[in-house]
Amino acid sequence: MQSESINACEMPLCSAMTRAAIFLDRDDTINVNAALPEGAWEGVKWGDLLKPEYAILMDGVREALLALKQAGYALVIITNQGGLARGGGTTRDVEAVNDALRKAINGGDETVFGEQVVDGWYFAPHHAEGCVAPYDCDHPWRKPHGGMIRAACEELGLDASKSWMIGDKQRDLDAGIDAGVPEKHTIQVGPNVTHADLLSAAEEILTDPEGSGSVVTPHPEIVPGTRVVLHSTDAEFVPMADDRTREMVEAVARGIAERTGIKIHELNIDDRQIEVVIGVHKLGALAFMAQLRRDTNSWHERHFGVPLWSIGRDW
Repeated sequence: MQSESINACEMPLCSAMTRAAIFLDRDDTINVNAALPEGAWEGVKWGDLLKPEYAILMDGVREALLALKQAGYALVIITNQGGLARGGGTTRDVEAVNDALRKAINGGDETVFGEQVVDGWYFAPHHAEGCVAPYDCDHPWRKPHGGMIRAACEELGLDASKSWMIGDKQRDLDAGIDAGVPEKHTIQVGPNVTHADLLSAAEEILTDPEGSGSVVTPHPEIVPGTRVVLHSTDAEFVPMADDRTREMVEAVARGIAERTGIKIHELNIDDRQIEVVIGVHKLGALAFMAQLRRDTNSWHERHFGVPLWSIGRDW
């Protein structure tokens, strides 16, 4: 698949139309990086992910991106790739990793509902301590500078002042602020900050009182109901035969709905599954069920030592 990545040597096109976007760091924001095995760093500096076989999405990322996309936001990845300046790889290696991530985000398909989930992929191959010309220098595209965001805004017709920036490092947030993203619209994700992951950040954005990236935000009463089911795929395991477990699953589902402002139209539980009709579009419903799956699995593992739902896609 041909890459849509853009590097600092390519000139952006202009557009008169603007819309809101979610700008996202790549490594340890949408894909696993720090926790990768040693094999990922053979021949390169630790952290320079240039091997597509190690392109692994973090938990909940696909669901979060789909929900944000459904809400009307453009999605743009901006990533520093100083490994090129250090001689660890080429632009083709970065594009191969991005292609692998793109395929995972799209669910193995070329597109989702006829379009890419992520609208643009930008990377800065520069590093001031590099040894490979012409990348062996600082550059306006390299975070914490906001050059990649400015280029994306011009090329894709985006408005930084209405947008959000999400990343795991302060330099990611600084890049957003430098390019005109409001500081209150910057979110740091990670194990030791307010938002544990992208799904948590997406939840805040989708419930922000200022509205979504859509031109028109539907009134809750006219948002169609979406039916989603979370069920066990293991014929030998009946996860909710226990009354306590069943009550917990329902309580978690209602708690997520209350916290996110989603209306539950219908909720049915039996020994093997939970079926919910909620007042959001399909992609938002996927994010809801991904959060339900995660929260209930964590509870069940703490109390019984095994996850509640089978490994793999249950819904």
